[in-house]
Amino acid sequence: MILAIDTSAGTSAAVFDGGNRLSFVNFDDRFGHAENIGLAIQGALEDAGIVPADLTLVAIGRGPAPYTGLRVGVAAGIAMSTALDIPACGVITLNAVARKHPVGKILVVADAKRKELFIAGFQDGEQVIPPSVSTHQDLENHHGFQQVSGECDASLIGEYAVWAADQKLDLTDTSALYLRSPDVTPSPGKRVTG
Repeated sequence: MILAIDTSAGTSAAVFDGGNRLSFVNFDDRFGHAENIGLAIQGALEDAGIVPADLTLVAIGRGPAPYTGLRVGVAAGIAMSTALDIPACGVITLNAVARKHPVGKILVVADAKRKELFIAGFQDGEQVIPPSVSTHQDLENHHGFQQVSGECDASLIGEYAVWAADQKLDLTDTSALYLRSPDVTPSPGKRVTG
């Protein structure tokens, strides 16, 4: 049994038994990741009629996505994996979306905030443009690519993890894929006068 988790956009969890999705819980709130991740996991397990001890793998959406929301899902997935002493795998969300479009030239495009985009390009299922940060103007440079929404969820993460296991792909990297530095910076410190 696989528990899939994704917080790259909303907050979602899904349970898979092989290629069969048993449950899917999604919170579309783009700011309530920390509040919703536990509820999503609990709901997905209950809907599937299983307990955490039934799980054999945790599939984690690695992003790219903005820092805070993505971190919640990665931390929750690693915590579940560690607590249950089962493996975890990391899925790049743009790859998971691209798998739904296996034919032709596809540019997967996701909102990166700050008027930027996360993109990755694929031709007949093979990646030809690695995940990167782009602008709306830069999209014009990718002639011949059909643009598709890069919005992902735990269902796509789980489907990709099942497929990748069959293909014997290495998904052991569970680190968050940010592609740029966080929006916040350290304080320069308190200035003392007098």
